[in-house]
Amino acid sequence: MSGSTMTLSEQMAALERLVKRIDEVSSLPDIAMRVIEVANSPDTSVADLRVIVESDPSLAARILRTSNSSAYGLRSKVDSIHRAIALLGFSTVKDIAVTASIAQIFRDTTSIGPYQRAGLWKHLVCVAVAARMIASRSGLQQFDEAYMCGLLHDIGIVLLDQHNHAQFKKVAESITSDEPTFETERRVLGFDHTQLGSEVAAKWGFPDSVVQTIRHHHQCERCEESIRPIAQAVEVGNFLCTKKNITAMGVASLPAPAGETFAALSIGRNELKILFQDLDEELEKSRDLYEL
Repeated sequence: MSGSTMTLSEQMAALERLVKRIDEVSSLPDIAMRVIEVANSPDTSVADLRVIVESDPSLAARILRTSNSSAYGLRSKVDSIHRAIALLGFSTVKDIAVTASIAQIFRDTTSIGPYQRAGLWKHLVCVAVAARMIASRSGLQQFDEAYMCGLLHDIGIVLLDQHNHAQFKKVAESITSDEPTFETERRVLGFDHTQLGSEVAAKWGFPDSVVQTIRHHHQCERCEESIRPIAQAVEVGNFLCTKKNITAMGVASLPAPAGETFAALSIGRNELKILFQDLDEELEKSRDLYEL
């Protein structure tokens, strides 16, 4: 039964069953959840975070590699996790931990029609980088949140691919440039990736800013007022990356954000052009994160 022939109650029941199944068998790896919890605590010290990072050799190696990258331009090599965390800051370490955890899903280079898992992964990281840059330049105090919100904005697509693959295959094969992905999903499934992603994110205990951004990154006006600016930064970042052909599903079918979204972030035509140009350099700095 396709989404278009299901009643609303049947659509919601199908979504609820999928959310329940995902919650029973999947979550972010424990190491990432522990890093998020500790990094968000006001009482955390560098030593507290170091203990968690050092318990995962691959995460420790990634953090050391990032701290020694050319982006930081240090003259002497960072050779301890303690110093790396102090240099990068808790927020960046948290971003790296979640990024590394989600990256494990994308080791299999599945492709269906225009969709490729590696392409979706690059899209997620690039939108995260773009959202953080936009939020920072727009003067948002909580701009660090934008990276996490950007990285997870399309987690619903990841979950559909992983846990409802037969139906996801139908969506991927139906994607065209004439119809936004979320509308194709509703037509085929009866619900879309924003509904699935936000429901699962809430079950996993993600911050409200992340949950609402996942749910409303195509309609930011529906976010709570305090969260809306971050969601708007993600929406604009999503738009800019899609314009650079860095897309979630391999097809550029994303409608432009509303004029009110650009205005709320003080982005005029000239600012948008500068953001579009400067984004290339920001993405190059983050190449290590999205190249698997």
